[in-house]
Amino acid sequence: MVSESNHVDKKARRKRVILTGITSNVLVLGIVSLLTDASSEMIYPIMPYFLTAIGATGLLIGLIEGASETTASLIKVVSGWYSDRYRRRKPFITSGYGASSLVKPIFYLATHPLQVLGLRVIERIGKGVRSAPKDALIADSTEPQYIGRAFGFHKSMDSTGAIIGPILILPVLIAASTVTTGTYRLIFLFSALPALLAVLVIILFVRDKEVQSTGKVGRFLREMRLLGRPFYLLLAVVVTFYIGEISYAFFILQGARHGFDIVDVTILYILYNVVFVLTAIPAGVLSDKLGRMPVIAFSFVIFAFACLVMTNAGSWLLLALGFGLFGLYKGASEGVFKAFVTDFAPKNLRGTALGTFHTAVGMVMLPGGIIAGLLWDKVAPWATFAYGIIMAITALILLLVIVDEGRARVMPA
Repeated sequence: MVSESNHVDKKARRKRVILTGITSNVLVLGIVSLLTDASSEMIYPIMPYFLTAIGATGLLIGLIEGASETTASLIKVVSGWYSDRYRRRKPFITSGYGASSLVKPIFYLATHPLQVLGLRVIERIGKGVRSAPKDALIADSTEPQYIGRAFGFHKSMDSTGAIIGPILILPVLIAASTVTTGTYRLIFLFSALPALLAVLVIILFVRDKEVQSTGKVGRFLREMRLLGRPFYLLLAVVVTFYIGEISYAFFILQGARHGFDIVDVTILYILYNVVFVLTAIPAGVLSDKLGRMPVIAFSFVIFAFACLVMTNAGSWLLLALGFGLFGLYKGASEGVFKAFVTDFAPKNLRGTALGTFHTAVGMVMLPGGIIAGLLWDKVAPWATFAYGIIMAITALILLLVIVDEGRARVMPA
């Protein structure tokens, strides 16, 4: 009996260690992101093919993606500020996820590319509404010494969904002797199920966290100024890097250019997400222990190496290495960047700070994508990846020269 009791105690201790720093809100929001990303990643790989089938040109596909992402970016900073002002995160999170989830089955009815444009904009508006309040609630619900771990955990859950989504549609694509618009429409319907389940989980289990702060949030522009110079210096690094971040779409195009089919490329995309998942939590933990800057600097170097590999990735081995390095970079940077932003932000302005971060990233990724695309079309594919290397090195230098991490941990509440 004593032995059995000791065994139970050891298991309980192990469980506590595994979940150290991960509160119930963080766990539930991780499950929500897993379900939502699984839903989204059932759609994203097939959307370009569906649009082509209903008459979209390449330019129109680019317009749909660019317009939807830019719309989401403009909303993120505003929703973050409102969630600070009213000290409520859950209504924004619920409505944002709800809007995105309700739109997905309506794709089934779309018969014209402009209808898809409208639906994509609504879906991205939902993401714009929820992103900053969700990240702020993660920070609100976590002890300061575990914030990197919490964001790493959340990103790993998010990317686990990104693995599950493509895996769910692979058998459908492989089994179909001829993939038609009917096949795509069926996938759209099925994708709504995990998305709607995610909204139910939010309603039942997410709890708003009262921010213990005497600071009252005032006018929007005033609060933007109060974020302070150290925050905006970090934002300058963020903007410099992300304007040169090469989308995974170009990694996929490089594979297609060398004769790899949609199944091969989907497997590589799954590999990228597996590495992302395995990296995100350790990177967050390291950033809590060693500081954010070393981890972010490492991620910039890894991204540059990924681009270097992809400049001439004509074999399966080099493509797998390139996708794997890209996943390593993503896992080491995305959650840690959010934790870094919260380090610089007063507690009562976390939503505003995270919204500003999200908006800045979204706004520069559109022109950055255009530059990368023009280099791909007008010069050569290697030029696109060379552009990514140059901007990563530039951002690394700026990070080391202008960002003072020592000032991040003394911001007032």
